[in-house]
Amino acid sequence: MYRLPLRSWLLSACLGVSLLGCGALTDKPFDDGEKTGTPSVPTLPPLGAPISAPAKTWTWVSFPDAVCDDGTPTGVGVSLAPDSKDLLIFMQGGGACWDYESCAVSNSSTHGPYGEKQFRSTKLLFALGSILDRNAMNPFKDYNLVYVPYCTGDVHAGDNVMTYEGGADKKRVIHHKGRPNLLAFLQRIAATVPAPGKLVVTGSSAGGFGSALNHDVVRAFFPHAKSYLLDDSGPPMIGDAIPANLRAQWFKSWRLDRTLSMLCPECERDFSTLVPILAKRYPNDRMALLSYTQDGVIRKFFGDQSAMQFQQNLTVMASTMLDPLPNFHYYFASGTGHTFLFSPALTTVKGVSLLSWIAQLGTDEAKWKSVTP
Repeated sequence: MYRLPLRSWLLSACLGVSLLGCGALTDKPFDDGEKTGTPSVPTLPPLGAPISAPAKTWTWVSFPDAVCDDGTPTGVGVSLAPDSKDLLIFMQGGGACWDYESCAVSNSSTHGPYGEKQFRSTKLLFALGSILDRNAMNPFKDYNLVYVPYCTGDVHAGDNVMTYEGGADKKRVIHHKGRPNLLAFLQRIAATVPAPGKLVVTGSSAGGFGSALNHDVVRAFFPHAKSYLLDDSGPPMIGDAIPANLRAQWFKSWRLDRTLSMLCPECERDFSTLVPILAKRYPNDRMALLSYTQDGVIRKFFGDQSAMQFQQNLTVMASTMLDPLPNFHYYFASGTGHTFLFSPALTTVKGVSLLSWIAQLGTDEAKWKSVTP
């Protein structure tokens, strides 16, 4: 099974302010008393020019208004299918950082630059049976495919520029601009595929977290699509299962108060509270979480948890937060591995192939349900 090295753990205009500040989403916290279903969407940032690219060929598209952590410009990879209205947006993984140690010493996130040169290497991985591969087995093989790279260290959700200091005049400036980057991308993606029939929002590791943290933003650009959230290895643990000091540092360094708190006012205290908010706001969306029961990479990210501690936290979160939601299911596999979507055909749990389970998700099979070891 494909795995990234430890250093790359967490694989896989209204720019500069949050989408909430632009009036693109509701500007008040979600209330269970509100009408459920896809909300009416106020004025979005203006759409950009449609993307033009050869059909079903991976092509790099530069965005001068999107930046990596080092301030260099980045972009997206696209493989367009002109005969399809369906759209899959995949967010790349690659670590996270939130202080001088993690951003400049241990380098626990993928740094910029990330441009066409880096994408040429990355796309070689797509053809190994990933959900970005147009092989016959892939349930999304005929979709318009978008690959969102990751080089901001903020699980695609930040909106801040931080100067981290390490003493003795050591400094590192990091552009945590995952959310503004995504907004820039969506302005052109929505112009290219304006009315998708089906929309899959997905990603692995840091991109798995990003897919959930940004699901509401993506849905704002495509309010009428039949949508699916597929979070690969970004488990939204309950409360202090993500240590309080880490949550506080992420909110401070990445300014998640700008990008997340309006939608999820309790997320700084408990990230898992985002799950019922999304499930209730979009009751017709199918949502899914993939995880290894003792994921060694996410255990490190959550403060070096033991294998059994992580497994218990995952089990409690699933039974408490996910099981009560009829539109949210999960697929857990035994072991300490990390991420699935670059080779989903290689995993089977209790006779259920992950690839077939993902196909059931995307084809609205009635028998689709959670799978555990």
